[in-house]
Amino acid sequence: MKRELLRMEHVSLIRNGEALLDNLNLQIFAGEIMGLLTGRDKGHDQLISLLCQNHPISFGSVWYDGKTINRYSYSDGSFNRVCVIEQTSHLVKGLTIVDNLFVLRKGFKKYWINERILQNQAEAFFQENGIPISIRKRVSDLTPLERCLVELGKGLLLGCRLIVVDNPGNFLSQHELIHFQDMLKRIQKQGVSVLYVGNHHQELFRIADRTSLLYDGQIIKVFERDEMTDEQMAPYITDWFVPGKETVWDAGEGILHFHDVFTKQLHGLEFVLHKGECLTILDMDNQISGDVLSLLTGKEDCRQGRITLEHKPYTRAQAADYLKAGIAVIPKDCTESLLFHERTYMENLTFLLDRKLKRSIIPERIYKSIRNEYVSLVGNVINETNIKSLSLSQQIGLVYHRILLFHPRVLVCIQPLAKGDMFVRMQILSLLRELLKGGTAVLIITANISDTLDISDRLMVVENGRCTVSYEKSEFEFEWYKNAKYIKSKDCLP
Repeated sequence: MKRELLRMEHVSLIRNGEALLDNLNLQIFAGEIMGLLTGRDKGHDQLISLLCQNHPISFGSVWYDGKTINRYSYSDGSFNRVCVIEQTSHLVKGLTIVDNLFVLRKGFKKYWINERILQNQAEAFFQENGIPISIRKRVSDLTPLERCLVELGKGLLLGCRLIVVDNPGNFLSQHELIHFQDMLKRIQKQGVSVLYVGNHHQELFRIADRTSLLYDGQIIKVFERDEMTDEQMAPYITDWFVPGKETVWDAGEGILHFHDVFTKQLHGLEFVLHKGECLTILDMDNQISGDVLSLLTGKEDCRQGRITLEHKPYTRAQAADYLKAGIAVIPKDCTESLLFHERTYMENLTFLLDRKLKRSIIPERIYKSIRNEYVSLVGNVINETNIKSLSLSQQIGLVYHRILLFHPRVLVCIQPLAKGDMFVRMQILSLLRELLKGGTAVLIITANISDTLDISDRLMVVENGRCTVSYEKSEFEFEWYKNAKYIKSKDCLP
């Protein structure tokens, strides 16, 4: 018989008149991997925070490990034995793994510390739990996977029976993600439960025993094991494809060409990007995006090989003014790095207009024309003077609308779908389609393909800085990714 580990019953959390959690019901059994698909970001942070600490709630009750830990009538603010593994590290970088496991542990009261004894205890614990990592490493030297494993080990050491994993596909490479998922399945057999949070159903369906759909602070559907299919999911999401003609890219002459390029992380990378084409590069090691951006923006030179733009050498001097060359870049943290929060929406939207028109003084009539065109697309938000007040969806939309207005020849996107819920992702895909229809060549570099294949014309898999396999649109259809043997055969652990 299944033993219930966590139950949240009719939980509502109202702050400043807004229901962040609205009559939410969630049940997790011991030894279960429960997927949590976020349809909207609303309630995501509050739910995880509430699992970790018993904050006051407006309605409902919470049970954990057989005890009532929180209710609408009384909340003591105590912490629960729940471990959260997310993009932000919870370890102290300047200390060793042992120090993070024991010395910083709540309740550790020793004045004299025998480091050898602690090391032996830590090694025995990690071996017992099948966590393959050198305990003598310093935290600052850990890979993302090793950091996650150490945090997992620390959680188990503290007696946590619930592990919350928040979007690991956004910060682990594909190799690392498969190994980490295997580790989660291993601790599952020990009776430890996992809440696996993600914003793409296919990733969750591959690992979860059940999956809950969180939308606007409510669990609106729980998918049982036999229901976790694309067909069952279809009624709960809007069609990913925008009505109208599909983008047709020019298979003739390429715009951007990497010719056997070598840098620190690139080892003979070669590809051609065509006009109106979307090429997705799946970086299995999650390492090449920095070098590609450095080459395209003039921060680095090829150690070997060359780059051509429309069949002409793309030199470092030319790359220093990459916008003038017609290349635009949207990094992973686009809302932090590309928006000017002290400027208005219109000032942000038209920021690249002088480069597009090649004139420093822009007539007022042009600004009025742009306002009239975009107000039908974005609404009254175009009059906003403080873009800090915009939602994440509106800020991301502003970034992409600016690029649409600039109309570059080449757009490079780094993990464009890493942030936001699935509706923000749909918005990004829709805007990328508009760019492709206008003839812009789009290069996506990602560690997690997610929905990018929906708009991609080609997929390249890159390992150790070089292309190992390439797929045309008719070939990928996620079939290669479902075959985990390809990934599991690559050992990324020391």
